[in-house]
Parts: sequence; C-alpha cells; structure tokens
Amino acid sequence: MPKRPGFGLVQIPRYGFEDDLAKGTLIEVLPDFPPMPTPVSVLYPSNRQLSPRVRVFVDWLVEIIGPRFHPQCA
Repeated sequence: MPKRPGFGLVQIPRYGFEDDLAKGTLIEVLPDFPPMPTPVSVLYPSNRQLSPRVRVFVDWLVEIIGPRFHPQCA
C-alpha cells in the first residue's frame, strides 16, 4: 500500500521520533502548543541491593532519556 499523508495524529515523547521530524517523514501540527512534560520515575526498595538486571535497566534509562530532561545527566 502506498504511503499517504494525513492518517492521524499522535502525542508521544519527542525523543522517539526526532529523526522522522528532521527527515520530514512526520510533521508537527501544533508547534505553538507543546504538551506538558511527563515525569519518569524508577522506584525500587532502598533497603535491598539492586539486581544486576535492574541496575542495567536504570543505567540505560538515565543514559537514554536523562540528558533530554536533566542536562546534568549528560
């Protein structure tokens, strides 16, 4: 099926599609009305040592999304 423009709107975190905006694959339709930021939290018990899997996941989240929201994470 050929690609056709105009098949819907979506509101998702910008970091997931910045390349598509730059290429023109997607267009921003309401640039003057950005959504409110959505916080991301990772909660885990402070009285236990993190498993290696959880530690890797938390480190990955900080690396991927941390600098976008908190420049001090860069």
